[in-house]
Amino acid sequence: MIVLMSGCSPRYSVAPEPPLLTATVQELVARLDERTKSIQTLKALVTIHPQGQPAVTASLSFSRSAEGGPPSLRLKGFDAFGRTLFDLISSGDRARLAIPGEGRLLESGPDKQEDPSLPVQAAELRLAVSALVGPFVGPGELPVIERVDKIYLIHLIRVSGTEGRLTKRLWFQRSHLRLEREELFKEKEDAATGVEFYDYRSQSGIDWPDRITITRRQDELHQESRVTLQFHEVRLNPAIPPEEFQMP
Repeated sequence: MIVLMSGCSPRYSVAPEPPLLTATVQELVARLDERTKSIQTLKALVTIHPQGQPAVTASLSFSRSAEGGPPSLRLKGFDAFGRTLFDLISSGDRARLAIPGEGRLLESGPDKQEDPSLPVQAAELRLAVSALVGPFVGPGELPVIERVDKIYLIHLIRVSGTEGRLTKRLWFQRSHLRLEREELFKEKEDAATGVEFYDYRSQSGIDWPDRITITRRQDELHQESRVTLQFHEVRLNPAIPPEEFQMP
């Protein structure tokens, strides 16, 4: 016996898209400035996924410089048994990396280069954290806004004399006015580093992405390298003693 049932088919509805919001360049920059002022220190567990390499779990500490210089950072990677794989400290213009298992100690500074084989270099880590907490607009950078469909683009142009150079490009999604992507340019615009933000949620009243992806594009061979950072147990503005960033 076949029973035909009518009127019982499931009904699906598509949620309407949130309305697009309007903002001026001054309002968007003010949002970024407020984020910078709201985050002075940071602690988190991070899973690092370098392209083509195994994932690494690490603890991350960050402290903004009161003098306005580069922030202090510490990234300590460990294995499944809690043993230290590497310990990277970046403070001022110096960085120090210890790899206990290999008996290696590497340092970088104004006259030293970083080891390109590291899962996350100090410069790359600084870039990732600064893309999250700012400052977003540097001294001498002029913000110019452009609306492209559902996106606001802010082009940051560094003016020198009568010339200007594109240094950054910020992508805001207009439905929430959240920062979705940041591009940073070197002297040539085809040598860019992109930082993308995913899975925002509220953390201590601050919108925080649980995952970011850093993509570096090389201008000569047009090759890309990619690193994904997945955040866990994020703590904003904890007390961190200066000794945590002290180099031996």
